[in-house]
Amino acid sequence: MSGLTVEEYYERLKAIQEPKGYYFNIDQKVTFELLEGLLVNRERYGYMCCPCRLASGDRNLDKDIICPCIYREADVAEYGACY
Repeated sequence: MSGLTVEEYYERLKAIQEPKGYYFNIDQKVTFELLEGLLVNRERYGYMCCPCRLASGDRNLDKDIICPCIYREADVAEYGACY
């Protein structure tokens, strides 16, 4: 996973996103599974596409699902969270 652990990635994102008003799920197991999916996708595709969506492997076709994906704002507004 490119030398970055899930825990390190969590801390990095937390420091960046919390000041913007975005917080991780309080269930750390769920959060870490999603973060691991992002890191796996980075290894697989060369970019971090959302693990809750199917990637094509073509960065141009997948640009809408690169984290944070374009669906985040609408999901947060409607559901209070993104997946």
